[in-house]
Amino acid sequence: MALGMALAMPACGGGDDQPASTTEAAAPPAAGEAPAEPAPTGTSPDVGDPGFGEASPEADPEGGTEGTALPAGDEAAATQAVRDYVAALDAHDGAATCAVLAPGALPVSELPVRRGGCAASLDGSIGHRRKGGLPAWKRTDIVEVTAVSLGENEARVTATVTHRFADRKYTSVEEDVVYLERVGGRWLIAKPSATLYRAVGYPEPPLRAFTPPS
Repeated sequence: MALGMALAMPACGGGDDQPASTTEAAAPPAAGEAPAEPAPTGTSPDVGDPGFGEASPEADPEGGTEGTALPAGDEAAATQAVRDYVAALDAHDGAATCAVLAPGALPVSELPVRRGGCAASLDGSIGHRRKGGLPAWKRTDIVEVTAVSLGENEARVTATVTHRFADRKYTSVEEDVVYLERVGGRWLIAKPSATLYRAVGYPEPPLRAFTPPS
């Protein structure tokens, strides 16, 4: 059922929003789980959110591909794309975040607030506080980045980041794995990384955040 929902919802990225919808969908509970309580208008319930399998922040990229060195120009452009991506999330700017995502990179069905297109859905989702008392994400800072090539027009940036959450006096440190692809001469984020899932209220990033694009 979750797969069917994901296929039915628009995907976003590259700055191309889908037409706005007045209905905000909520994913059904997974098989064997009790139904979730009704979510507030504009949000989806925590139980049964698609792909809510958890992964350790220290998880290695699937397959152990170490990659090769990027040319200096591509390395600078790829790492800057990741900095722009994190800066857009820090600004709670849905449109700017969508602009650095590759087309189809982010299915709107994965967001807790769905307002039709990419920008509006991210505007409502960034900093979202889920039920259960989990603190809301506030911002992420990049400490260090390393970029490698995974093949023609494909790259991976591993970023050491710190996350700040509301109602916490300490920061959390994580190794974020960001996959990129070159589209029309630009390096764009090929799929959501752990930082985006943190920003929209996932208690732990799903496993797919750490694996290469399929």
